[in-house]
Amino acid sequence: MSRRRRHVVLNSGFTIVELLVVVAVIGLLATLLLPAVQSAREAARRSACQANLRQLALACLQHADVLGHLPTGGWGRVWVGDPDRGYGARQPGGWAFNILPHVEQAAVRDLGAGVAVVALKQELAVRRLQTPQPLFVCPSRRGTGLARYAKPERLIVTAVPTTTDYAPSPPFVARGDYAANMGSGSLPDNNYRGGGSPGPATAADALSDAEWTAQFGPPTDGLIYRRSRTRLRDVIDGLSSTYLLGEKFVDPAALATGLSDDDDNALYSGHDRDTVRTGVVPPYQDLAGFDPKQVHGSYPTPIAFGSAHRQACGMAMADGSVRSVEYAIEPVIHRRLAARNDGTPTRAP
Repeated sequence: MSRRRRHVVLNSGFTIVELLVVVAVIGLLATLLLPAVQSAREAARRSACQANLRQLALACLQHADVLGHLPTGGWGRVWVGDPDRGYGARQPGGWAFNILPHVEQAAVRDLGAGVAVVALKQELAVRRLQTPQPLFVCPSRRGTGLARYAKPERLIVTAVPTTTDYAPSPPFVARGDYAANMGSGSLPDNNYRGGGSPGPATAADALSDAEWTAQFGPPTDGLIYRRSRTRLRDVIDGLSSTYLLGEKFVDPAALATGLSDDDDNALYSGHDRDTVRTGVVPPYQDLAGFDPKQVHGSYPTPIAFGSAHRQACGMAMADGSVRSVEYAIEPVIHRRLAARNDGTPTRAP
C-alpha cells in the first residue's frame, strides 16, 4: 500500500474532539426531548385515569339500573363489606365493594358468600382485601400493588352477628384513588361526620333510621354517603350537572406509611374520608405534607377532591360523562356541582 493510501485510511475515523462534540449534541437533544417524552407519558396516564373514572361511573349507573339506586356508601371506616348482606342499608361495605359485579369482579365480591364457618369467612374476606383492582388506581399516583395498613383500629372483615366480628387486620390492603360524591358540605346537616359506626353488626342492625341519624347525621345532598340509597330521579339538578365520582386529594408523602387520614383504610371500606369526598372545599393537587384543613379549618373536616395531575382533576358526572375540573374552579360552582338538589343546576366545566 502506498504512503498516500495509508494516509487516507488513517484519517478516515473520528477524532476525540469530534466524538465529544457528537456526545454533547446527543446529550443536548436528549435534554430537549425529555420534557416532551414525560409530558406524553403523563398525558397517556391521565387519559387512562379518566377511562377508569368513566368505567366506574358506568358501573354505578348499571348498579342503579339493576337495583333501583346508586351504590350505598356503607357504614363506616372499619367495615369492609359482606356479600351476604345485600346492597342496601344493611350492607356495611362501601361503593367500591358494591359495584364489583359491574366491573367483572363478581367473584371477588362473593368471596365468603354463604360460608357459615366464621374463621373461613374472615380468611376469604382478607383475601378480598388483598386483591388489588387496577381499575380503581390512578397510574399517575401509584402502582397497583398493596398498601400498608397501619391503623390501630382492626377492620371488621365480616358482619356475622357474633362477638367474632373483629379479626386481625392484614398488614397490607388494596386501596383506590377515586371517591364518591357525598355532597356539597355547605350546610351543617351536610357536613362530613367522620367514619365512625357502631359494631358489631347486631348493634348496627338494631338501630332505626332515626337512631342512625341521631348518631351520625342526616342524609346529605350528595349521591353516595353513609347508608345511602340514592335514586337517579333524586338528582333533581340534572345528571350532567352533578358529580358522581372523582379523583381524590392525597398526601403523596404518606402513601407508603398508611398514616394519612386521606389514605389509611381499605378500598372496600364503608363511609370514610378514603371513599367519599365533598365539594365543601376546592379540589387540590397532591402536595406532600399538606392537608386542605390547614387552609379551610378543621371542622367540618374538608375532604377534598383532587389528583396527582397538574392543573386539573377528573370528575365523573351522574350521567357517566367525565370532565376535567381545574383546581382554580370557583368554589361556589364546585359546591353546586356536588349538590344533587340545591335547585341551581350548574353547567360542568
